[in-house]
Amino acid sequence: MHHTILDRSRRVCKFGARFLIAISAIPLIGNAQAAENAWFEIARTSITTDELSSHVHFLADDTLEGREAGSRGGHAAAKYLVDYLQKSELSPAGTNGSFVQLFRGSSQNILAILPGSDPQLKNEYLLIGAHYDHVGYGNRHNSYGPFGFIHNGADDNASGVSALLELVDALTRTAHRPRRSILIAFWDGEEKGLLGSAHWIKQPTVPRSAVKLCVNVDMVGRLTDGRIEVGGTRSGAGLRRLLSSSQLTSAWLDFNWEYKNNSDHWTFYQARIPSIYVHTGLHDDYHRPSDDVEKINVSGIQLVTGYLLEQVETLADTEVLPEFRAGAWLDNSDSKRRLEQPLPTLASRLSFTWKSSAADPHRVEVGQVLVADSPLRQGDEIVAVNEQPIANGQDLESIAIGSDNSLRLTVKRTGNDEPLVVEVPLQGSPVRLGLSWREDTAEPQTVFITRVVPHSPAARAGFELGDRITALEGESFADRQELLDRVQALLAEAAKSIQFDVESRGVLHPITVPLSPAAVPSSDTTL
Repeated sequence: MHHTILDRSRRVCKFGARFLIAISAIPLIGNAQAAENAWFEIARTSITTDELSSHVHFLADDTLEGREAGSRGGHAAAKYLVDYLQKSELSPAGTNGSFVQLFRGSSQNILAILPGSDPQLKNEYLLIGAHYDHVGYGNRHNSYGPFGFIHNGADDNASGVSALLELVDALTRTAHRPRRSILIAFWDGEEKGLLGSAHWIKQPTVPRSAVKLCVNVDMVGRLTDGRIEVGGTRSGAGLRRLLSSSQLTSAWLDFNWEYKNNSDHWTFYQARIPSIYVHTGLHDDYHRPSDDVEKINVSGIQLVTGYLLEQVETLADTEVLPEFRAGAWLDNSDSKRRLEQPLPTLASRLSFTWKSSAADPHRVEVGQVLVADSPLRQGDEIVAVNEQPIANGQDLESIAIGSDNSLRLTVKRTGNDEPLVVEVPLQGSPVRLGLSWREDTAEPQTVFITRVVPHSPAARAGFELGDRITALEGESFADRQELLDRVQALLAEAAKSIQFDVESRGVLHPITVPLSPAAVPSSDTTL
């Protein structure tokens, strides 16, 4: 990965992991589509840590002297790639019927094509690229030092090249072929200013207009907490949804809005071609001699390669890929923060506070009484709500959320032998679902969640802020208003549950929201 030395400090950040699970050998699970396609299982299982480790070890060996573009080590790496492609079923896509495209003397891009199977779509290309050069012995312009020592670049970018080689192997394991053609590119000169990809854009080896989407794989060898960074999804409307996964179980996708001139994705972005990158983050060994193989998370590369296999199949087979979205020029972390600003949390509907004790978490007592003339007293123990026994305060809040104007509480009071039944008013309006959402022009037919009402049916079902809804009851919707109308219709029909297709940090999954009778009150309430 290439960028100025001063830029590095602004790119290092920390991320939490909502789906934090230990990484295992192939942490992908088959879905219905994978089960129906034996080729996918064969391809998936061909991605092995042994083969990935072998590629990384060769490319990051001292004998290649840091793979500087045009150097003897760079030539040795290029020969390794060409030899591998010659043994595959890919066709040459360089110049003069070869796998090589020379530029600037002895620098060379390595290019190959997996032809598509669809009579029309095979004339379109999905470009998957990774740069194979690094910075040689390093200098003050491209290294954080110490200088004069071999910079092996095990993560940058022997990891990405190894993932791409295993992807080639997986895609050619069976007779199955994606509908679109896939152009595989190993770029040279990335560390010198994206020279290889820039040369290809000026002298493309396939029609440039036929390249519909570019995927850049750069530094995928340090997977931490399951985080895979995917940038550039805003360069084409709907790319986030296309690049989400139904198979990741021990990873999550960080859809980064920051998009910079720091690797080969930028070349295609500047050419107004939708372009994304896949990355597992910077680290203290970046552009230092210490970026060596013993620090590589090979199982992490395996996971990323499995994700790439799933996405290549999706992107190559989808009927229409999105065109370049000019609005992406204006997107950044600040605009993301403004757009995704959550709505304020709704206040409790109760006219009193409640508490439970550590000694008995099932005991719910009235705390502060917030309205005058309330029949409740501080210290009353609430044992039932609307004649329904409750086990904790969450039960109390959940019933209150969806009830009409008041609650009938059964309470035990000190000094009274028999329980008392009292009616207390509720504040605000009933909440039937507990969700608010907003649209994003870069994500058509999708809404993202800006508020989840605590204790609501949606909250109990597992919705969280930032989740994306992509379908309702298995069917897509045009916009937020259509989704709202359809949800309201289901509520009016007193549906027992509502099923949503949801994307949560890049992972696609269903969420079914059970609706109790108390959650479906009169028609003048809000969602």
